[in-house]
Amino acid sequence: MSLSAERPRQARAELTRRRLLDAAVDELLDRGYGGLTTPGVALRAGVSRGAQQNHFRRKIDLVGDAVRHLAQRQLDDLHSRLRDVPDGRERVAAALDVLFDQYSGRLFAVVVELSLAARGDPELREVIRQEERNISRNMYETVITIFGPGFPETAEASARWTVVLSAIRGLAMLKLLGHTVDSVDRQWATTRPQLLSLLADKHTGED
Repeated sequence: MSLSAERPRQARAELTRRRLLDAAVDELLDRGYGGLTTPGVALRAGVSRGAQQNHFRRKIDLVGDAVRHLAQRQLDDLHSRLRDVPDGRERVAAALDVLFDQYSGRLFAVVVELSLAARGDPELREVIRQEERNISRNMYETVITIFGPGFPETAEASARWTVVLSAIRGLAMLKLLGHTVDSVDRQWATTRPQLLSLLADKHTGED
């Protein structure tokens, strides 16, 4: 097969793979891990069972790749939204909003769902452990994107960053627990200036 013919074939295969991964995320959120099936994902993605099996023969592999796919999309979104934001307090403020949106979104919901399902499934538990490590690596890249290389310079700065992330995750969890979006967003509006002061003012030297 010529190179010119190979490229369209590879592009179609990559498109099919992305459709399957997006459909797997939707199935996880709608049906939970126990209700997700590979035929159901193929149907939702609008691809044949044969095409699905060419990419993902096992449910566990599909789920692991779906989490990685979603995590990478969120990291790309962070880079995109911060690309033109200048350094300093404005950049940190924008980053906090992006992180709150992301922890309130699909990746966090999927990880929570899979973590609960993994309690009785050793194979899934190992997959989740690996994906949590991958997400942690992405979070390190997030820190570099926000503050630049070298952060955190001190143990105190690292501790402040941990507090900020814990606060964001805690508020995001409220949405998963059934609190209304409006009520959680109001809490975020109250909490955000305090986190910004804790993180940005100390790091940038602004008061």
